[in-house]
Amino acid sequence: MPTSNTTQSVTWEELLDSIATGAAHPDDTNWKIYRYLQNNYKTIGSVTARTLLAAYMKLHVKRMSLIDSCMLGMAVKISETYGDFKLPKFLEAWGYDSCLRAQDLQRQTGKDGRQYLSLKERVERALQSYRLHHPEECKGECDGVVSMYAAKVFEKEANGRKRRYVKLVATNGSELIADSHQFPCRPWEISGRMFDVLTRVSKQGNERVSDIVASRKRVDEVFSVEVGFVEFIDESHGHIHVYDSQSRHFVAEKSVQTASKISVGNYVRFCPIIANGDHFKSAAIVGVMDKYEGRKAFGIYEAKVEYANAKDRYIRYSIESAIRYTPEGNIIKAGFASTAALPEDVRNGMGQGCHVRLILFLKRGKDGMKHNYVAEVF
Repeated sequence: MPTSNTTQSVTWEELLDSIATGAAHPDDTNWKIYRYLQNNYKTIGSVTARTLLAAYMKLHVKRMSLIDSCMLGMAVKISETYGDFKLPKFLEAWGYDSCLRAQDLQRQTGKDGRQYLSLKERVERALQSYRLHHPEECKGECDGVVSMYAAKVFEKEANGRKRRYVKLVATNGSELIADSHQFPCRPWEISGRMFDVLTRVSKQGNERVSDIVASRKRVDEVFSVEVGFVEFIDESHGHIHVYDSQSRHFVAEKSVQTASKISVGNYVRFCPIIANGDHFKSAAIVGVMDKYEGRKAFGIYEAKVEYANAKDRYIRYSIESAIRYTPEGNIIKAGFASTAALPEDVRNGMGQGCHVRLILFLKRGKDGMKHNYVAEVF
């Protein structure tokens, strides 16, 4: 019976003797290699494990057999244990998947009554994990691997214990929550970075994070880039509030990289990070723009001064440009704007009929409604 082959133990000396004469009894030697690996693959190290697999492959004949299925399963385990084992090359030499048996395609039921993945499913999962950790070997996108942005790290209490979780968002708006322990860095280094994420679907049909590695892709290689205006920096919460020309409000996390580079009034290139069904919009700031280029890219409104008050430093304006659509509401043609930031001689020389340029978007006021907000007059 095959069962005895898979359960008998073998010593290192017995294994070496069998390998030395393996050509005379290939199946018996391969079973000895399998039994030794089964008992020791976690402790013998990568080099020895790979050497024994190579010894097996010298005796291997591409066929459908129990020993070959067992060794394929062992290769999966070795791949999960040692990152330097090249699983795709092994599978190519082994004959995957033309040599799979019918049993290898079927899920197995254990003694506990639970269903377990088929050998083919386990191989496919191991391949996905390998590609996640070896992106340089992937041509184009890798199945099952999604590049996602870590938008937020937050704490939740469960069973009296606080745990940190991370909100991940993909370019299509899909969102996943992962435990901070799944990341290859410390919790305070997670937010604002790109990660490649391997997902699994649970028995309940829910998509979950299986494995995570730091992505080699920049955020602006994955997400679209917009131009925004920095309206406010909340030092107490470490948030940078950014508006785009469509009056959408975004919040970026203030990181070590952005802390000294970004000020209120800056124009920035940023990637909108918007999860499906979430009213909160995150921003990944890519860089600060030159003011004049930023104004032009953001969009300038031409306006006429209807009334100017130099003493109280404000004007009443009337927009003469075509008013752009905004999903946040309607920009009205006339309104008031502060001139406090202008040089005194410019402010004093401003009167009815003068023409000005405005950087303008909608912003929520104290009444809870969105109104014209003039960020700059020039």
